[in-house]
Amino acid sequence: MSRSSVRLILGILAVLVLIVGAGAGLIWWKIAGLKGALVGDLEKALGASVQVTSIDLDVWKGELHAAGVTLVNQRPTAPWDKGNIAQATVRFHLSDLLASSLPLTVEVSSWNVVLHSPLRTAETPPAETPAADAASEPAAAQGPGRIQVTQITAEQGAAEIDFSNDSKAMVQGISFTASNNGAGIWTTHLQATSVTAGSLEAGASSVEIRGEQDTISFSDLHMPCDPGAVTGVGQVAMSGSHDAEVDLKAVDVPVTMLVAVEWQMKLSGLASGDLHFKGSDQGGRATGQLAVNHGKFNVLPFLDKITSMVGLQDVSGLEVDKAPADFEWQDHTFRLSNLDVRKNDVSRIAGTVDIDAQDQVDGRLKLGLPSSVTSKWPQIQDKVFPVQHDDYNWADVHLTGTSKHLDEDLTSRLITATLGQGSDLLNQAAASASDLFNSFMGKTPSTPSPQPSPTPPPPQPTPPQPSPTPSPPLPPPPSPKLSPPQPPPAQN
Repeated sequence: MSRSSVRLILGILAVLVLIVGAGAGLIWWKIAGLKGALVGDLEKALGASVQVTSIDLDVWKGELHAAGVTLVNQRPTAPWDKGNIAQATVRFHLSDLLASSLPLTVEVSSWNVVLHSPLRTAETPPAETPAADAASEPAAAQGPGRIQVTQITAEQGAAEIDFSNDSKAMVQGISFTASNNGAGIWTTHLQATSVTAGSLEAGASSVEIRGEQDTISFSDLHMPCDPGAVTGVGQVAMSGSHDAEVDLKAVDVPVTMLVAVEWQMKLSGLASGDLHFKGSDQGGRATGQLAVNHGKFNVLPFLDKITSMVGLQDVSGLEVDKAPADFEWQDHTFRLSNLDVRKNDVSRIAGTVDIDAQDQVDGRLKLGLPSSVTSKWPQIQDKVFPVQHDDYNWADVHLTGTSKHLDEDLTSRLITATLGQGSDLLNQAAASASDLFNSFMGKTPSTPSPQPSPTPPPPQPTPPQPSPTPSPPLPPPPSPKLSPPQPPPAQN
């Protein structure tokens, strides 16, 4: 082989070595910049600051392992505050390091996030929100980033959701798989082992979520609430005033899960109905209908006294036969309308009740008693229950006070009407009114102490007399049940 041939071969080898070295150097340069690029692109995508305790890179496996990831939101209109990730694994293909885009898949475990309702009033005035968003908006206007996340898988997660009225919801045992279709649309299947919001407790729940650039929508929501469940669909805008619309349906959900703690000892049963919510940052309004099966309503202590006073069955603790109503929630005020609570042949309650944010109650009710009963007491029927409808006579009742201390105006009118109905009825009405007052004040109605029978005077010594005839026994005390007034004797 000639010297010129050797030189040519050596030159070719040198060029190949240089090319390989340059390629290897470029790859290592890409790898060295991958860590910083990942953090930078993640900050842009989330609009948040990202801190990572440690990052380990395995080039040949195409894996990047991160631990101790802390995220803090910096975008005012984003519906989250902060999050922590214990472990995260980012997977990539080595061949993509030199490509114009770098597809990644992300696996996360042991994580938590603090969310807030996108419908809560923004801390900054609405006029300032667009400017604030513009300052922190990710660089979408500058074109898509080089790193493209195509799938996220998460396990062992927890979320805390803060609402505008200082209430919270906790979601535990969250796992989900989210996939990007390549056009910026994410589809997510999410599961959770439990959901707790106030007194509402749901078991293993699931939902399908679709995320687009400006809107998040959900469908196939299923939250079991033993023995029933809540299902629903909805959507929330992620920009502007965060317009939202949600439709929920409940079947056999325990009433105690749907009311505040102070009402739970007074209400029971299984609620079914639907709810429609529409709102934005400026406020919201929820409307719907519900019906309670196997319902027990111990919220009106005067009702038990009144039914007992006129000789009807005591309704305390009894299941009602029917209890439908419409409801509305707006500006922290809850309204029940078209109320129709029935215990057949005993009593009916209809009307409207408002409860404001300070727990002040304003109820405009109508109490119905069977006409066959009120007709036995003409004074009561004429002055207190004057309207007859559906075989019931009706009285207006104004309910005021709070959930812990309800007042009404019916008892005083009943006492006034009994003045012309006989002393027995008046005495029983007065005793019932006293019990009512004590129950409203949170006291146990007192039982009058029995009066001791008068002690007969000691016998005086007398001459022997024939055995006296025993005196007849005293008549028994009057029955606590009312007796209707007897008609006057017929005139000859």
